[in-house]
Amino acid sequence: MLEVTVTSRRFKAPPELHETVERELQKLTRFHRGLLRAHVVLEEERGLKHVEVRLNADGTELVAKERADSYLAAINQAVDVLVCLLYTSDAADE
Repeated sequence: MLEVTVTSRRFKAPPELHETVERELQKLTRFHRGLLRAHVVLEEERGLKHVEVRLNADGTELVAKERADSYLAAINQAVDVLVCLLYTSDAADE
C-alpha cells in the first residue's frame, strides 16, 4: 500500500480533501508495484489550486505539478501525468 503524506500550505485542508488525495493516488498502485511513498503539497494562488506530487517508485522520484480551478481537477491531472511517467520509466527499464 502506498504511504501518502499531504501538506497544505497557507490553509487547513479538510479531512475530506486528504481522503480524496489518498484515494486518487492509491489508483497508481495498479500501474506499478514498487510504489512506496507519495508526498502531496496543496496550495492556492490567485484563485488557482496548485498540486505537487512527489512519488517514490523503486528509488526513483517522479514529480507532477498541476494547477486547476479545483483541487480534484488538479489531482486528477497530476495522476494522469504520473501514469504516463510510470509507463515511460517501466519502458526505459526494459
